[in-house]
Amino acid sequence: MGPRRRTVIGLGLAGAALVAALVVAEHRGWPFLREPVQRAATRAAAVPVRLEGPFRLHLFGRPRIEVGQLNLASAERFGAPHLVDARGVRLSWRWGDIWRWWRGDRLRLQALSADALDARLRRLDDGSANWQLGAREPRPEAEPLGGLPRFGSLVIGQGEVDWKDPIADVDIDIRLRGREGEAEAANAGYQASFSGRYRALPLRLQAHAGGTLPLLNDPETAPDAPWVPVRVEGTAGAARLRFDGEAAALLGLPRLRGALALSGPSLAAVGRPLGITLPRTPPFELRGTLSQGDGVWRLQAERAHIGSSRLAGDLRFHQRARPRRLTGELQGQRLALADLGPAIGAGGGAAAPAPQGPRRVLPQHRFDLPSLQAMDADVRVAIGSLDFGTRAMAPLRGLRTRVRLAQGVLRLDDLRAEVAGGRVEGMTQLDATARPASWRARLEMNGVDVAGWLRGLRREGAPAPSAASALKRERERARQGGEQGLKAYLTGVLSARLDVTGAGQSTAEILGSLDGPIDLRLRDGTISHVATEAMGLDLAQALGVVVGGDRPLPLRCARFDLRAREGVVEPRLAVLDNRDSTVHVAGRVNLRDESLALRLVTRPKDWSPLSLRTPVTVGGTLGQPKVGIEGGRLAGRVAGAIALGAAAGPVAAVIPFIERGRQEDGDPCEPSAPAAPANKR
Repeated sequence: MGPRRRTVIGLGLAGAALVAALVVAEHRGWPFLREPVQRAATRAAAVPVRLEGPFRLHLFGRPRIEVGQLNLASAERFGAPHLVDARGVRLSWRWGDIWRWWRGDRLRLQALSADALDARLRRLDDGSANWQLGAREPRPEAEPLGGLPRFGSLVIGQGEVDWKDPIADVDIDIRLRGREGEAEAANAGYQASFSGRYRALPLRLQAHAGGTLPLLNDPETAPDAPWVPVRVEGTAGAARLRFDGEAAALLGLPRLRGALALSGPSLAAVGRPLGITLPRTPPFELRGTLSQGDGVWRLQAERAHIGSSRLAGDLRFHQRARPRRLTGELQGQRLALADLGPAIGAGGGAAAPAPQGPRRVLPQHRFDLPSLQAMDADVRVAIGSLDFGTRAMAPLRGLRTRVRLAQGVLRLDDLRAEVAGGRVEGMTQLDATARPASWRARLEMNGVDVAGWLRGLRREGAPAPSAASALKRERERARQGGEQGLKAYLTGVLSARLDVTGAGQSTAEILGSLDGPIDLRLRDGTISHVATEAMGLDLAQALGVVVGGDRPLPLRCARFDLRAREGVVEPRLAVLDNRDSTVHVAGRVNLRDESLALRLVTRPKDWSPLSLRTPVTVGGTLGQPKVGIEGGRLAGRVAGAIALGAAAGPVAAVIPFIERGRQEDGDPCEPSAPAAPANKR
């Protein structure tokens, strides 16, 4: 036998012996590698690792280790006795995952099961965490448990997880126990309790899982992890929570789906800790289905009762997006603005207190502007009825709009609604990034029955008439006589256009800086006869109206062409014209201090034997208006009457109070038409 052949045979025998040794060692579990494995794990993790009790290691096929007790220490600066102390441990991995971890990627393990587990998770203010195994420097992570080893499967008989993380603002204690397997089929399942705080939200939750507890399963490494029944109930802050469904992972980017019931004193208290911009509201109750997958939370709300509002919707919260983003659709039968009062500066909740001083009408409460920069949104809205919270104004019907929130700018685009037979269209925008916040509105109103919309124009207990019915009843009254007239002081079809801007942190501040044109027109309407005479102080005709009944006068036209500058609204043209009189309005309304300085001058068109007709003034404030007359002109008439009475007798004293009236040509509501100046009779 030649040397070469002997060499080949020797190498073959050595290889066979090596293979046999490997087979035997693999079969026995490599007991002599306990210390080398412990030292290698300590070097890789950069913290002491101890393997105690029974030990078996398998390096081929599906690499895994079984050990009686596994202890991973925690560096002393984290103030925890250990990172993990587990008993009855079975751990499996893939060599490719270990190689990628060695190169700097997150550690991923195929499966971990333990009869008992005690984990103490700690992160410091500098971003370093005791679970960042082998990290030489802190690695800030976007997710609360970023950097924690991920598991394709996790099975825990009984355990405790104590998680403290000041960066994620988390301090939670998780206790879990359970069992599974064919022998335990009747009693299979896990229970977990969550107590502590997640961000600013105190938690007291109980979770029940029907199989392998999906507490730390990683959806990235275990996309096919089985779905198991899960029920969670308890309190999150002041809200009561119940979830009944199934899950494959609960932390990191959870995978879950099921029925949700949530109730509490305000939506804002729930949304703020989760990074979701929600308004302060009255108590709410929500029922629907909740799911999460690929970093997107989806809420399909079948019922959302907020105060007196009745809503529903399909909303998606994109957790991975930066900034976070809310999309979807919101529908409902009724939305009451009072339920969103603090969000729109209408008071209530914990809004900033209003400045002290005289009683104000305009809402003083501050908007929650910082919350508008916490996330983006794109939500389509379809509401059956929008209630303004006052009996003096009819609700909007069929409201449709698109709510967009991007980089702190809130827009209501394609705004459409119906009210009192007419339509409202336009847009509004609030830019929370400006200093101060800026607001803009472009709105157009057409075909609105003014008495049907502004219920304050009706008389006590009267239903809202339409403009068409007003004219019809006026014609009937003229034919039959004796008719008491309409039950509204003013009727007609209203058209309006405005394009205004403002700035501030409340409704009052925005209106106090209002700038832009406002144009109001009324047609096919009527006005109360007694109101017309009162504006001109025509005693004889007013007395006749009182005796014979207040008969509505058809309006020839009504026009208010207004201009706002820095919160002061002044009429460029303000006139009401009917067959009896033409009323011109001048002056201003100061929205900054809510003061009124208006002057009404009435030009009669008919003859009256007893008239004190003189300009009427409206002063005071929006909250306390004061109506008066210009005493100088009235005093002149009275003085003239006294002089004539003394010179020619009592009958002559009536002459200064006789009003002859004069008919005008043209249309006083059009700028090109000649109109009486407001400061002349």
